[in-house]
Amino acid sequence: MNKKSNLRRFLRNVYGYAFFNKLILLTPVYAVFMQENGLTDIQLSLMFVILSAGTFLTQIPVTWITNKLGAKPAIMLGQLLKAVAFVLWLVWPTFWGFAIGMFLWGMEWAFFNVSFEGMVYDELKARRHQKIYSRVLGVRYNVQAVGTALSAFGSLLMFVGYGWITFASLVSLALSAICIARIKLKSHPNAKRHIRKTHFMKLFKTGVRICGRTPCILLMLLLSLFVANIAYLDDYLSPIGLEIGLPVEFVGFIQFFILGCAVLGQTFAYRFSRIRDWVLYTMICIAGAMFVVFSLDYSLVGLWALGAAYVLFSGLNILLYSRFQDFVPTAYRSVILSLYSIGDNIIYIGTCLVIGLGGMLGSWRYSILALGMILIGIGLWALLVIRDRCSIANMPGARAVKTTHPIGKA
Repeated sequence: MNKKSNLRRFLRNVYGYAFFNKLILLTPVYAVFMQENGLTDIQLSLMFVILSAGTFLTQIPVTWITNKLGAKPAIMLGQLLKAVAFVLWLVWPTFWGFAIGMFLWGMEWAFFNVSFEGMVYDELKARRHQKIYSRVLGVRYNVQAVGTALSAFGSLLMFVGYGWITFASLVSLALSAICIARIKLKSHPNAKRHIRKTHFMKLFKTGVRICGRTPCILLMLLLSLFVANIAYLDDYLSPIGLEIGLPVEFVGFIQFFILGCAVLGQTFAYRFSRIRDWVLYTMICIAGAMFVVFSLDYSLVGLWALGAAYVLFSGLNILLYSRFQDFVPTAYRSVILSLYSIGDNIIYIGTCLVIGLGGMLGSWRYSILALGMILIGIGLWALLVIRDRCSIANMPGARAVKTTHPIGKA
């Protein structure tokens, strides 16, 4: 009973952090605020490129800091950087003010990707509950979606001024840090000592070798990254809403609707954790086709297609990321997640450039059309190349993954 109580307490704080970290009233208005202060469409896309650059350029030092400080202090440091970014936008609303703030926010992403994701999985494993990871991931995504959905009402608060919206967002960040501070870790101390005894760059190179010599880690890493990033339109939902005819006060509607669709997919994703591989990859093609449909019917009515795509992609993200985590060796999780984060941001930069090109052509619809075609191609690649090589039967719990040699060389 005590173990179950400790698990529930841990999960409550995890979900609390996830909720308050996403309850940011700036979410539906900061892109509009940037454009009102002189940013063009391509400059807005450049901001998201800088956001990703801030993540992957600082990934190695962030991973080193995480291994030295531990997961909890690293996550809270990331929250501090995010808060500084929001304040900077308020006091210095220029291209360079926005750019520096985005870079700092990107660093917070780096801390999140390595510290938080690794902490949750390793804690569940230390408590012998790693089998519920996909379900925990789905619940956490839903909690995040609720926080983001409530943030959508930030656009309705534009009458009180951007300063008050920023202040409310900072309060939410403080509450998220409190949730992290309340977590009591079981897995952290041993993992921390293990990594401190190892030369960091040698450990990092070993992570690369593990990915190279364990095909399913590499394939699931790539597929998860492609689907998660190329299908990610969240940062552009407000400008898209304006383009299809929504008044600025109601651009939060499109985020509320899309997040509702995401919650639907995330809620039931764990029920399909043992789905056949070819079905999983076919769903990528179908979801990509929904992007194409929305680009052809680019209107409020056509939002049904974008919503259907988000239902599918939100579920696919959980299933693919969960499979990837299942193949990762525990002792090297922070390093491989660091590699994942680097790839995550490199691919997202490519996505932003594609979206920015569509904006330069005169409409975001061209960007959505291009992304949909790319996603269909990725689904076909998975069907033809990956096939059933990384099925449930090949996971570590069913059959050992051959990582003995690269780990031994560390």
